Amino acid sequence: MRIRYILAIAAVTPVLITWVAAIMIARSRRRVDLCPACRSNRVRPSWPSILDHFFSIASVAAFRCEACLKRFYGRKSLQYRRL
Repeated sequence: MRIRYILAIAAVTPVLITWVAAIMIARSRRRVDLCPACRSNRVRPSWPSILDHFFSIASVAAFRCEACLKRFYGRKSLQYRRL
């Protein structure tokens, strides 16, 4: 196998593992009503970044807690519900 293919695989593998791990964590969350860090119910959709467009393929959306400002991912189908 050529060295450039090995280097390409070595460069892409961590990115794919991170992407799959983030999707699995986001999909395992049931509801997006509470922040996973502080348990506040002040959760809103976050502004999308470039990476979020790749996550949207897997029905994952970004959210932000207004209390602690933590950004996290959750299921797109259970998006933002105002209490």
